[in-house]
Amino acid sequence: MIQLKNIETLKGLVSKYFNSSTITNNYILLNDYLQYIAENRLSYVAYGSNVGFLLQKSDFYQLYYYINDRNVLLSFDVDNPITMEILYRGESNKPNEIIEYWERCGFKQHILRVHMVAQYSQMNFFPENEEVIVSYAKTEEEIVFAKGLIENAFDKYTGQQVLTLEDARNLAAKRNILCAYYEGKLCGTITFEIKNNIVVWTSLVVSEGFRGKGVAMKLMQTYFRLNSKGPDTRYTLWVKYDNTAKNIYQRSGFVYDNKFSMSMLKEN
Repeated sequence: MIQLKNIETLKGLVSKYFNSSTITNNYILLNDYLQYIAENRLSYVAYGSNVGFLLQKSDFYQLYYYINDRNVLLSFDVDNPITMEILYRGESNKPNEIIEYWERCGFKQHILRVHMVAQYSQMNFFPENEEVIVSYAKTEEEIVFAKGLIENAFDKYTGQQVLTLEDARNLAAKRNILCAYYEGKLCGTITFEIKNNIVVWTSLVVSEGFRGKGVAMKLMQTYFRLNSKGPDTRYTLWVKYDNTAKNIYQRSGFVYDNKFSMSMLKEN
């Protein structure tokens, strides 16, 4: 595994290994690449005409790949687990060949998620519990609370939900974390990012002892209002295929757009 030191090396590798028939899951934006390289978190492994980029997370790696020859297996000399996301459109278009390729490399299918979208003009708003107070996370206590709540609720290998403390602080500085209080106690959080003028909802969690009090609804609707730039504002989210929370999102105005994501995991 070779660490990437500069963006020029990265661009050279992408140019070498990417063509119109390449199978890839690489959707990282240039600014994110620059950040990861500056933080010494990005490395790569290449065999034959295939290359994989490994992004160091807390205690595992996220894999982004360019596969040109499914007969050449990629192997990784690392001790920590490796995860990846494989995106596809339509249940009938599940990419079984590339999934089978990664299974031969030692990965297993992990979690299936579906993508949902909404537009502000189509949102449905419901009465809110006025005892629930929602505001941007500002204090270290709120940031640590949000990080811990998300960490305990989500699978750390899937999607972008689980945060390092530095990630959480950066999100809070950008006003991308909301926290909820009920009777003066922290009880829930929602996180999001804005990418290409689309509001990407990344997590919503309510503490176990506060569920059923309208906390999730207040967080959701506050999030919708604060991020609206007008009736055409678009929102997106990923949710586990078998998560019953999909019903709440549908009531609020989210619809499926036929996109799926299969996470795969290699536990070394």
